Amino acid sequence: MAELSKHATAMPPFYRGVRFLAHWTVRLYFYDIQVVGLENIPENQPMILAANHPNSIMDTVLLSTESPFRINYMARSGVFEHPVVRAVLNGVGVIPIYRAHEVSNQPERNRNSFYRAFELLEAGGCIGMFPEGTNSPDRHVREIKTGTARLALEAEARNDFQLGIQIQPVGLNFAERDRFLSSVLIRYGRPIEVRDFADQYRANPRQAVYDLTQVILQSLRDVATHIHDDRNRQLVIDIHRIYGNELLSEFMGDHSIDLRPLTHRLFDRIRAADGPRPDLDDRFTIEQAIADAVDFYEERNPAMVARVRMDIRRYKDHLRQVRLRHDILHEHSPGNLSSRREALKLTAYALGLGPLAIYGMLTSLVPYLLMRAIVSHHPEEAKRAFIVLINSFYMFPLFYGLQCWYLWHNVRPPLWAMALFALSLPLSAFFFLSWWRKILAYRDRILSRTLFRTRKNLLDTLDLERRQLIDTFENIKFEYLIARFGHLFDADADYALPSDMLTTEAKESRAVPAEEHAS
Repeated sequence: MAELSKHATAMPPFYRGVRFLAHWTVRLYFYDIQVVGLENIPENQPMILAANHPNSIMDTVLLSTESPFRINYMARSGVFEHPVVRAVLNGVGVIPIYRAHEVSNQPERNRNSFYRAFELLEAGGCIGMFPEGTNSPDRHVREIKTGTARLALEAEARNDFQLGIQIQPVGLNFAERDRFLSSVLIRYGRPIEVRDFADQYRANPRQAVYDLTQVILQSLRDVATHIHDDRNRQLVIDIHRIYGNELLSEFMGDHSIDLRPLTHRLFDRIRAADGPRPDLDDRFTIEQAIADAVDFYEERNPAMVARVRMDIRRYKDHLRQVRLRHDILHEHSPGNLSSRREALKLTAYALGLGPLAIYGMLTSLVPYLLMRAIVSHHPEEAKRAFIVLINSFYMFPLFYGLQCWYLWHNVRPPLWAMALFALSLPLSAFFFLSWWRKILAYRDRILSRTLFRTRKNLLDTLDLERRQLIDTFENIKFEYLIARFGHLFDADADYALPSDMLTTEAKESRAVPAEEHAS
């Protein structure tokens, strides 16, 4: 048992090698990866890691590279079909799960998989599972299957509920799940003690499995952004983009200080991802609060939700017509526009470093176009990020290698020049990304400046629309807080709202029964 325990928790050399390679690959792919809630992870106890599943195999890569322990995943047998993939998965401890039609003549194959999972848990290991069973829509946690609860309860029952298995919920929150250099938050919640269901399982196993499954589902929705109705997903995203910074400043405070270590800043600058990082936990907390408010009013005042949806759509159409983003509208005043000196500096930057940026673009254009073609023809959005990641892993090095080979065989440069050329290929590609972002930002400032001088009325109209939307959100926010948390508000307090600003529900929540006054 001691040897099995060591095997269950230790990271063998092959696992460490794959993990190290994957770690730096995802760090290059994502703009920012933040992990919160590590203090919730139980120590020295068997654990089932239960996560939402928004981004296909990328979810397993992220959890394996960003978790401080070894994870043995349970995955459907279909992913083991390719011999190379099968060798890698077996090497990192993935346990195959077979569907009923796959083992109709060999039922012992699935039993063996579950026995292997039981042994790992009994040895103090960690099993990774995605209870939804399939990829979920963006910002939505599906109803989950009972497999996670059944595995946990059966493993405990085999050991008279003395193992101490914890189910550790973890939420994967992607800012834009299929976009290169996007951000992701990994949020660990409070673990679920499986032995708490011991008495219920002995009395009624089926009901215990169902109840534990519901607890797991709620825990996942607590750590992962969950928009109940997928039709409201874009509305929630739009409100967050327009109003999210105001809510962050009001409820979370100022997070403009850059706390990254110097080494991280240098690495980020090299990969064209420089700049301070916002607190993603706060960002997704605000987004979830917006989603909850939209769900609340969708049920109680759908006409108001429809009106807000139309106002935002009209505002976005107007922005699209002038090719502006809403986040630069506040820069249209003369005091915030680019000065002549700044404009000259940016022009010099664009022209002076343009050749280097274009060099980086041209030397990486072919693999980029190939990647784009592959991704555009893939029907499942949830798998696109992993497809980009895995193809980038060999496409760009292969094309860079071909360029180096061609240069070496036709020009025969000195070795130092050859090494410098090889190093310049990935660095110049990342520099192009940085240069292009600055050019786009410069373009926005020029466009804003031009509109201010030539079509000031149009810009003022857009700014008025934005401020009207924010005023609407402010009023709805106060109504929502009173309606949902009215028991926390005192009608006599200084912060109490005027009654004409409240909805009927808010007024009712403020009302105090006569007998309470009499007492």
